[in-house]
Amino acid sequence: MNQPDPKNTPVHHTVLAYLLAPWHLKGMPKATPEEKLARAAWCRDHCGTFAGRWMLIALGAWLIQVSPLGFLFVIAGIPLLALFFMVAFLIGIAHLVAQLVSQKRAGPPRIDPPVDRDNWD
Repeated sequence: MNQPDPKNTPVHHTVLAYLLAPWHLKGMPKATPEEKLARAAWCRDHCGTFAGRWMLIALGAWLIQVSPLGFLFVIAGIPLLALFFMVAFLIGIAHLVAQLVSQKRAGPPRIDPPVDRDNWD
């Protein structure tokens, strides 16, 4: 997969790549069954990280909304950050569901056998 030079990448591309798993998956081919399996394995390994990021964003939005500064984010009686909390939380859940579906397709991750270590005691 061709990775662009991070120094020449626009800021919005960097933000989207940090927050959304489909941003990475769109560049991966999906023509053959092996490529589909590789996409599923990538999603199985990384979608939990994306879900965690969205859950933290949702938590931050909720905490700001219920803090004393929360009144700044109420327009016409609608708490904007509380609505954003719902959106961010649902995107996080969607990433978790994608991880579970990908694990079903790709199987559990491969675990390396234990390695004998020298005792340095």
